[in-house]
Amino acid sequence: MGYHFFALDDALAPRPKLTWLIDGVIPERSFTAFYGYPGSLKSSIVLDAAMAVATGKPFLPAMPGSTNNFPGFKTTRAPVVWVDLDNGQDVTAERLAAFSRGYQAPPGTDFYWLSYPVPTIQATRRASVDALQAALLTLPHRPSWIILDTLLRAAGVRDENSSEMDFVMANLHNLAENVGAALTVVSHSRKENTGRAGNGLRGHSSIEGGLDAVFLVSREGNGDVIEVVNQKARRKPVDPFGARWTYTADPISQELWESRFYWEPVNRMSKAQAALLN
Repeated sequence: MGYHFFALDDALAPRPKLTWLIDGVIPERSFTAFYGYPGSLKSSIVLDAAMAVATGKPFLPAMPGSTNNFPGFKTTRAPVVWVDLDNGQDVTAERLAAFSRGYQAPPGTDFYWLSYPVPTIQATRRASVDALQAALLTLPHRPSWIILDTLLRAAGVRDENSSEMDFVMANLHNLAENVGAALTVVSHSRKENTGRAGNGLRGHSSIEGGLDAVFLVSREGNGDVIEVVNQKARRKPVDPFGARWTYTADPISQELWESRFYWEPVNRMSKAQAALLN
């Protein structure tokens, strides 16, 4: 099998308009990462975004009863797959159910999930990625967005600072391309970062290099407000945005019952965001 070269005319030919799963934030067939310190709610905000796409409802609209009228980010309804390698089946099911109630997800919503799959995913091994790809293609509807939580455990390496991560990123990119889906990984912050902002993403430099966009999720203490800052973007950068976590718990079991994030102004709000409020 030989290489397939494109001509300049192929680049100049009209192409279909880019589809955004989340308008201006997550485009189709992209490779992105959300990262932050433990407890930053990074997995929760991605789960909220995933439920928005699966239901086709706006992501981060203004909180009901608030004084602003931010409409939220438009979404394109599409099948989503969540691969949990961090929390386990019970916690993942609890959180998924809570966000589905927050979004009033109807029965039959195209949201599929795995928790600690057997055999496990080791993205350093092509056979492991091919097995995941084959399983994804057996779903009733081909997924448009695949989320891996977390990158390190999906990678199957002892040290995410090793050059092995270059193979991991290449294999995951091929997975997304072959399925025709956007791929998002949830990852962690470095313990210390005194360099450029993008260096806060923990792991080998090939991780950031292989991504189309990187988002830092930060939270003050145990507060309900988080800030999301786009630190790398191959397309138009995303303005920083805030989100307020709302939730209720079962009065008897104290398990999370209903959960959703709503838009919250941040100090670095851009003129474009401010204009949406008027």
